[in-house]
Amino acid sequence: MWSFHTGLQSYGYFITWQNIFRLFLTFRPISIPFSTLLYNFSLTLHPQLINFCTMTAEFTTTILQWFTTNRRELPWRETRDPYAIWLSEIILQQTRIQQGIAYWERFMHRWPTATDLAAATEDEVLREWQGLGYYSRARNLHKAAQQIVELGHFPSTIDSIRQLKGVGDYTAAAIASIAFDLPTAVVDGNVYRVLSRYYGIDIPINTTEGKKTFTALAQELLPPTQASAFNQAMMDFGAIQCTPQSPLCDACPLIETCDAYHTKRIHQLPVKLHKLRIRERHFSYYFIRCNEHNTTLTAIRRRPSGDIWAIE
Repeated sequence: MWSFHTGLQSYGYFITWQNIFRLFLTFRPISIPFSTLLYNFSLTLHPQLINFCTMTAEFTTTILQWFTTNRRELPWRETRDPYAIWLSEIILQQTRIQQGIAYWERFMHRWPTATDLAAATEDEVLREWQGLGYYSRARNLHKAAQQIVELGHFPSTIDSIRQLKGVGDYTAAAIASIAFDLPTAVVDGNVYRVLSRYYGIDIPINTTEGKKTFTALAQELLPPTQASAFNQAMMDFGAIQCTPQSPLCDACPLIETCDAYHTKRIHQLPVKLHKLRIRERHFSYYFIRCNEHNTTLTAIRRRPSGDIWAIE
C-alpha cells in the first residue's frame, strides 16, 4: 500500500502531501481546480502523485455511498426550510444532538417562522432557551430573526447568510449548502479529524495555515451538485465512524487508503496547538434577601454583556 504520509524520494528531496498543499495554496490561480493543477504537476514530477487525484475522487464517492446507509435521521433533515435549518445549526453550537432535538422542536412549535421569532420578546426567547447554556446564542438568534424580517426573506448567498448575528463561516456554509445547495464546504471538528487522518496531514488545525489547508481540501473534495449530501455525510462520518477516541477503523470503508491507520497515527491526528491561557480572577458576590409582609424576597440582577458567564 502506497502511503501519502511517507511521501516520495524524487529529484533528491523529500516531498510530503502537506508540502504539496502549501505549494498550491500559495501559488495556484484561483480559477484552476486544485486537482487539475496537481494532476498536471504530477506528470512532470512523479507518476505516483496521480494517485492523489484518483484517491480524491474515490474519497468523495465512498463518503457519499456510506451516507446513504448510515445517515442520522434528524427532524431538520426532513425540510429545506432555511429558517428551520438555521435554527438547528444555532442550537447545535456547543450542544449535543440528542439534547438539541427537543429544543429545536419546541422552538419550531412555538415560533415556526422567523417572523414569529422576531415578534417574541427577548425574555421569552431566553426562557425557552433555558438549560442550553451560552445564552448569547439565544440573544443572537433573536436579533438575527429580526434581521431576516427586516430583509424580507431569508438570505440566500454565503456572504449574506454570514451577515446574520451569531453566524460564522461554518454555520453559513452549512445553511448555504443544505438549504440552497450552494457548493460551499463545511469545515468543523469532524471534517478536520476525517481529513487529517485520511490524508495524514499534521498541520495544526487551529493555525491560519491549517484552516486554509483543510478548507481548500474540503472544497476540492466537494461535488458541486451534491453539496448538501456531502457536507452532511462528512459531519455524520466524523460523528459515527471516525470518532475522536474510538474510531471504527475495522469497519471503515476508507481503511485501505487511510494514512493514519497504516502509519498508526489515529490518536495523534488531528494536531492542535495548545494555546489556552489561564487567567486568575476574583469575584465578590452579595446575596440579598429580605422579609416583607411575611414574604421572602431575593434580589436578582442580570449580568451585563461581554463578560464571563454573561447571559447577554
